[in-house]
Amino acid sequence: MRHYLRIVSLLALSSFCLGVAEFLVSGILTSLSLYYGVSDSQVGNLATLYALGVVVGAPFVSVPISRFNYRNQLIFTLSLFALSNALMFFSHSFLSALIARFIGGLMHGLFFVIATIICLKAAPKAKTSMALSLMASGLTIALVTGVPLGILVAKHFGLLAPFALVACLAFLAAILALFIMPKFSSKPANFKNLGVAFGFVPVWQGFLVTAFSCGSMFVVYIYLRVLLEKHHFSPESITNIYLYYGVAAMLGNLFGGKLADLRGSFASLGFLLAMQILALSAMSVSYHLPKAFLIANVVGFGFFGFACIAPLKMLSGHLGRVFTPNTKDSTIALNEASFNVGITFASLVGGLVAHLNVNFNGLCAALFALSALSLLSFGIKKARFHVK
Repeated sequence: MRHYLRIVSLLALSSFCLGVAEFLVSGILTSLSLYYGVSDSQVGNLATLYALGVVVGAPFVSVPISRFNYRNQLIFTLSLFALSNALMFFSHSFLSALIARFIGGLMHGLFFVIATIICLKAAPKAKTSMALSLMASGLTIALVTGVPLGILVAKHFGLLAPFALVACLAFLAAILALFIMPKFSSKPANFKNLGVAFGFVPVWQGFLVTAFSCGSMFVVYIYLRVLLEKHHFSPESITNIYLYYGVAAMLGNLFGGKLADLRGSFASLGFLLAMQILALSAMSVSYHLPKAFLIANVVGFGFFGFACIAPLKMLSGHLGRVFTPNTKDSTIALNEASFNVGITFASLVGGLVAHLNVNFNGLCAALFALSALSLLSFGIKKARFHVK
């Protein structure tokens, strides 16, 4: 048991590093726009390129390195991720920053494919869902402590200093993997396996549910600082709000995993997406109310948004076992990419809406969540009962 916890703890540390790097841009977005001399919506492309890298990295980069064991794949991924953040730290042009973010995104997508498979291999069968939740907890801990810490580091040690810190932590994780991670064998993959999942309508509908569900959060989150500054929140208040959001996300992640264990992925996702629609819709009106209401609203969409992660992973695993049992790893890789397909699309749409009026981002985000709920209720669920 202790050996399994060591492996999962290392993966959680690694996902923490990736979470800080992914979410940090939102916390210092307006400062980055001044540093590089571009608009807020253009700086949002740093998040877009990162997410695009994840989309490409998860399914496509995992194929050529699949011949190596999973320990070596993990060390390679974390090392290159560390280098990408070092490049970000030394970048003085917006173009080099975009390139660094894209490389980091490639490794981010690859990491979560490898980490998911390692959890499935390392954990006892009865503890698999818990292992996945603990591994993903690094992302939510990054929201609680990493992003506010990154904002403080940027304030006191330089705007790009947080990326240097992430590079050091990722390199440390790569070294620890050399001593902690067993040499789990990997089955060589090929690009043909990636196409199998798209032959089954419920499976690619599942990818869309993941994309729309995840994207619903980021239409608002990436431009949250812009919204808060527009409504006259102080820098100290904004830092605290990111902290509250992170705590809510961490609690939501645990709640979603527990709910999925009790009710199953379909029922829990139906409830959580409905609540997410309400929370996100309210973001387009709560700024008219006292500031405490907007803060509570931010906490609400953070809680329900991250509560969806565990049920989404369980849904993908279920669809993979039912429809693509021989290429389940490729289905997992594509689902991991779907998370960031949603983020990429959300950041693009969110940037367009924010350019017009950032107050409407919440309503737009609610449409993303509504799309996910519709696909789940009228597509996948019907197919599930048909299979039964």
